[in-house]
Amino acid sequence: MNHRASARTMRHPAAHTLMPLVVDPKRLRHCARAMMRNSGSPGADGVTWAQYRHDLNNRLADLAAQLADGSWTPGPLRTLILPTWGKDITMTIPTVEDRIVHRTLREAAEPVLVADAYPNWMYGWRPRAGRLDALPVAADHLAAGRTWVADLDVAGSTRAADLEALLDELARWISDGTYLRLVRIAVEHLPTPLDSGSGLTPMLTNIRLLPVDQQLTDLPILRVTDNYTVFCNDRVQADAAADRVTAALAACGLQPHPSKSQVWQPNAEDLYLAG
Repeated sequence: MNHRASARTMRHPAAHTLMPLVVDPKRLRHCARAMMRNSGSPGADGVTWAQYRHDLNNRLADLAAQLADGSWTPGPLRTLILPTWGKDITMTIPTVEDRIVHRTLREAAEPVLVADAYPNWMYGWRPRAGRLDALPVAADHLAAGRTWVADLDVAGSTRAADLEALLDELARWISDGTYLRLVRIAVEHLPTPLDSGSGLTPMLTNIRLLPVDQQLTDLPILRVTDNYTVFCNDRVQADAAADRVTAALAACGLQPHPSKSQVWQPNAEDLYLAG
């Protein structure tokens, strides 16, 4: 069976105690330094990464104390309108400190989710399993004669998400109530639960797609971010697989993107390098 065992019968030891990781100043510093390498615009408070770096240890000690005693609240949000490809895209920019909190929450949970929740055929939006890692797996499927592919991209995987459904699914795998409450505080502050400016969005999008994944575990399949590819022996099987994935998405209130989904015979490198 490709999927991990049910959360009712299997729990990663850390699933009960994530908060010690979240409030550890060393881990906060690790996340801060990782994000500083990518720079990024300041939030609504105007604090840049260069400014935040000054007196970093004391800033993070204070942040750790707020997270530990429950007094942390998210800072103001900055909205940025970006013109791209003939339309405007609205970006939400949290403060740099809130971005540290988001990343720390995500990194604390990811070992649990990788061990217990994520299927082993899921790539992208998870540590050490990116798009390039999916390529040799896809090549193996094609070399085995499964050359017809039902290739379905999920339309609006980050839109119209229900916060309670996301938190309920996350709670299937993580039982640290304080951690879950902190995630709720962080996400409730955003314009949408899966806002593109949040460092939690990749993890929570994976969480949103888990109920879809759980319906497809018997197929020769890969998911790379929000793209499902089922490898089949012929066109008939591929059409049936496309219908199967479409039905699984519909059961979770989602659908394939009509212009980005197809049944075809690709080379492995055609599948995951773009986008």
